Amino acid sequence: MAALVLGACTRRPAGATREPTTARSDPAAAQPADAADPTALLAEGEAAHDDGRHAEAVALIGRALADGGLATDDERRALVVLAASQEAMRDCTAVLRTYELYLARFPEAPDRAVTDARRGACQAELGQWQASADSFAAVADAPGQLPSTRIEALARQGFALFNLDRFDDAERVLARADALFEQAEREQSERFASYYFVGMARFYRGAIHHRRFREVAIELPENVMKQRFEQKLALLREAQDAYNHTIRAKHMFWVSAAGYQLGALFSEFYDALMHAPVPTWLDAKQRRIYYDELKKQIRPVVDKAIWVLEKNLETARRLGFESEFTAQTEARLSHLQATLASDAPELGRPLPRLAELDAAAATSPEPDATAGTDAPQDAPSPADRKLFVPQPTPLAP
Repeated sequence: MAALVLGACTRRPAGATREPTTARSDPAAAQPADAADPTALLAEGEAAHDDGRHAEAVALIGRALADGGLATDDERRALVVLAASQEAMRDCTAVLRTYELYLARFPEAPDRAVTDARRGACQAELGQWQASADSFAAVADAPGQLPSTRIEALARQGFALFNLDRFDDAERVLARADALFEQAEREQSERFASYYFVGMARFYRGAIHHRRFREVAIELPENVMKQRFEQKLALLREAQDAYNHTIRAKHMFWVSAAGYQLGALFSEFYDALMHAPVPTWLDAKQRRIYYDELKKQIRPVVDKAIWVLEKNLETARRLGFESEFTAQTEARLSHLQATLASDAPELGRPLPRLAELDAAAATSPEPDATAGTDAPQDAPSPADRKLFVPQPTPLAP
């Protein structure tokens, strides 16, 4: 955090001349800095904020508020500018304190929805997911909001609920955001400047199905295995539809993220089948036949994953778009191609896991396709937190 520059407000502009001491007639000019007029301190703080000198703005406005001599409208403006400077310094804890004071002092403020939105973003940055969900729920339900504002609030609320693993609640909220967008499109009630939050809402609906897909384990006995396979396949199709729906929102960040997750989805489905338990009554010869037939039957799943990843890279390169997802797409695609090119496992054994790269990436800054598979099987997937993330700066303008 930048150091406070307390003396900057006393500097003269370049080229200014010093007034003769005898010419000063204003008694306030001889007073110590602590006795300065709070209205003047506020004005200097606002100027510092506008110039990007946020630490100085925080110090000046803090002094103006501490003096207690501001008019009501000035006090309200001071708290808003103070919070904005604290946001610019990435001090979310201080921002939340300022907004709590603001709402306690001005509970009927006309910009209450804006305040709740800024507060909710800070709460998300601090991982206060329930508080963030509550703040954005208030924004979404506030009267007089444009469709785009409600959609953003619902997308952020859904993201907070997703992080709480409240998938049913998150899906309901995110579906509402998508319905509002489609209604606005039909009625042409607003021209959207960006489809970012439309894409975000759709992406996290896909992520919910994806997480549920991951939670279904294919296990013996065979009647359970058949039931779990059908359940997993149904969830794969739901996740696939949701990710494809995200792509149709045409925001390149979420197009890239959804394309990458589609490739991951097919890879994980392949792994789930290839590494499912083998019936115990198979002998060594039957196991070889079993894996040979299994590879033939599920190879189209891998081909689909490769096709999706190649299309994702092709689209990103054509549009000159780069993100964490394009880099991960390249790494995963190379891993898939290398794994399938070396299709020579020991007889009667499955191919290496196609999704193994995710576990390596979660513990190492560089992907390592040769990482071992000794991690505890009951641990949450390392990919859960690594892949399901929006752009990392909710407070960015």
